[in-house]
Parts: sequence; structure tokens; C-alpha cells
Amino acid sequence: MAKVIVQIYGIRSVEDARMVIDAGGDHLGVSYGSIKRTPGQLDCEQAKAIFDAIGNDAVKVGLTVAEDIDEISDNLNEALPDVLHLSGDIDAIEPEQIRVLRKRFPSLRIMQAIPVLAGVPLDEQRVLEYVKEYEPVSDFFLIDTKAPEAGDIGATGLTHDRSIDKAIIEATEVPCIIAGGLDEQNVAEAIAQTDPYGVDSFSFTNYSDERGDGLHCKDPQKVLAFVQAARDA
Repeated sequence: MAKVIVQIYGIRSVEDARMVIDAGGDHLGVSYGSIKRTPGQLDCEQAKAIFDAIGNDAVKVGLTVAEDIDEISDNLNEALPDVLHLSGDIDAIEPEQIRVLRKRFPSLRIMQAIPVLAGVPLDEQRVLEYVKEYEPVSDFFLIDTKAPEAGDIGATGLTHDRSIDKAIIEATEVPCIIAGGLDEQNVAEAIAQTDPYGVDSFSFTNYSDERGDGLHCKDPQKVLAFVQAARDA
């Protein structure tokens, strides 16, 4: 099995970015934008400072839940990551619009979130349909749990049926990063079940107290434990 890359989300400070890199994180995710849409979202200036500090030491991932490609383009002009993670309503940005983004930013890679509903059988979901629609414009898929009442995808801390991850991974050549309730206790089993390109953690590598809501939200012990568990899988 090839090395599984580790993606750590929710980076809100340069200090946390450096800590995650030192712990062995491969992809560092920052949620940002000029219009405040989600808790913990940074503005473009804050995101740029983190991207500049990361440099070439890790892959810089910028998450947006915006649904207007001109708004997204304006944000990218201010703070350009290596990978743009589209994590809003998947039906709000069609593949043709993503092609426009790719033309505007030729060096930018695209990570499309694939929404998986917990407790819903694969044949009652649109995930494989989404995979086929977005394959031509995606460099990565982020397979994450979507809360039924939410418009955006992920950051729920909820798990889903890993057999759905496996079905997606086997159906596409696009590298897939799995997410949704992963922590140091279950990540090795998830890797064994699905053989993914990578694994992602947000909720369970944060501090569990009030620090989890601040700019320094990542718990170094949890980050290191998650990275080591993924590496040892």
C-alpha cells in the first residue's frame, strides 16, 4: 500500500500550521473568504499569511463554501492555495463553472467534496453520479459526511458507512481523501477498509475545550496521534 497522505483541517494560525507540519501533516486546510459564511472561517489576509508561512513545506488547501465563481475568484486573487476545496452545495457549482475557474487559475488544483449521508444506503444516494459528473474537473475528491439539514459538506464530526468510500474509490481514478469523524482510534481501520489516497481530520484534532473555537484550535497531541495512527496503518 502506498503512503497515505494526512490532511489536517481547521488551520487558523501560522503557529498551528508549523506545528502540524512538524507533526508530519501533508495537506493543511484553511477555510477562508471575504464573506463570513462558516464558524472559524478566516479572511483572505489571514489565509495568505498562513499560506506564505507554509511555503513548500506542505500542500496548501483553501476551503470555500461560496457558490459564486466570481466571489471565489476574487478570494483566490488575494490568497492563492495549491488546492481549492469546493465544499459548499455540490449542485450550486456545475462542472462547467469549475472549468472556468481552472482557466482563470491554471496552476490551481481542485478538490471537490463528495457528500455522503450517514445511515443512507449507497443506492439511495447520488454519490457515484456526482463522481462521474465531477471527475473531468477534479484533481482530488474529499469524501465527507453531509448533515441532512446542512447546505455545505463536512465539518460535522459524523461518520458514515466506509463501504461507500470504498465504492467511490474503486469507481474513479481521481485520488480520494476520506473524511467524516476520523480520529486516532478509527483511522487505521478506515484505511484498511478503503485503501484511500489520503485521510482528513478536522473535528477530532481540535482542542475539546474553549480553545477549539479560537485561532489556536489544533491540539498538538491529537494531531500527532492522528498522523502516527495513519502512518502505522
